[in-house]
Amino acid sequence: MGHRFHPRLFPFQYAKDEDSPDNVYIRITAYNRGPDPASLHIIPQLWFPNSWSWNIPPPPRPSLSATTNNRITAVHDTLGKTHLYCFPSPPPVGPEGQPINDGANGEEDTVEPNLLFTENDTNFTRLWGVPNKSPYVKDAFHDHIIPEHRLQSHQFVNGTTKASADGRGGNVSNGSDSESSSGRATPVPHYTAQFVNPDKTGTKSAAQYTFRDVPGRGGCAVVRLKLTPNAPQRDPTLEDEGLFDDAIEERRVEADEFYYSLTQGYVSDDLRAIMRQALGGMLWTKQHYKFIANEWLEGDPAQPRPPPSRKFLRGNKVRFSKPCATIHSQQMFLTCRIGCTSMHRTYCPCLTSTLLLLPKQRF
Repeated sequence: MGHRFHPRLFPFQYAKDEDSPDNVYIRITAYNRGPDPASLHIIPQLWFPNSWSWNIPPPPRPSLSATTNNRITAVHDTLGKTHLYCFPSPPPVGPEGQPINDGANGEEDTVEPNLLFTENDTNFTRLWGVPNKSPYVKDAFHDHIIPEHRLQSHQFVNGTTKASADGRGGNVSNGSDSESSSGRATPVPHYTAQFVNPDKTGTKSAAQYTFRDVPGRGGCAVVRLKLTPNAPQRDPTLEDEGLFDDAIEERRVEADEFYYSLTQGYVSDDLRAIMRQALGGMLWTKQHYKFIANEWLEGDPAQPRPPPSRKFLRGNKVRFSKPCATIHSQQMFLTCRIGCTSMHRTYCPCLTSTLLLLPKQRF
């Protein structure tokens, strides 16, 4: 789990239930620190690492699908089933917390997530100019959301590219903004105008929240999500925003007490923050490393053979017949409690959040 953030934005908060590490709360509070209003796209993503493209026969492919308008269900052959609930968000507010978007009769309009799905497969066409096995590839969200990333004058037809007769190319209407631009993009198969899967299924998913005209100088937007195997009937926090926020605040207070207990004597707030970020990063990114030299030298069974030169390093002067420093890493998810750290077997598809701050005139 991680996030990419714009320097004008504040990253997200994360918490787990004390006795149920598979229940993960996420609350993103994003601020527009710039001087002008801007459209803000917050795009939490849930995907499975691609483990099906390397071996023969391929292992079972996991699945992600939209089971409601705001729920993504993940199914894995060994990890079982869980859900990512993407709750409707309140409209953005100004620097003093004042609402800016009132709906009809003075009621505030909520911001509903747009669930997006594709496959977590490499875009061979963009990288090497060869056909993709699926029209939906791992960088499809770029094309769907960012007009400059789309193809303009060509489309992909039966394994080759050709100029579009009508001039549309890949810049087609797909539920996102169709602004003209000249950037590179994923060639679009002739039988679909979609960058993302309209059936709302795949191995990579996202929930696109779009907040229009977030005020500058401190205006903010809030997104809440929860990763849990529970149904709403068994988990009241899925329907009660107050209980959801209470759970996060309880974990925040516990974390404050834990990190405060690690300091001795007088320590400034700035130094406390530095220490907390360093220790938190060590806990969060805990990894183990497995040497896979043979696989790297010989190649994966389902992929093209690597070049012979791979077995020679440093200008072909030294040949490595023993394992070299090629590694395969996997994150271990830990939960931190007061005074101790315990590790749990946690449902572990990857979860990230992409934050885009876009000028008002762009959309």
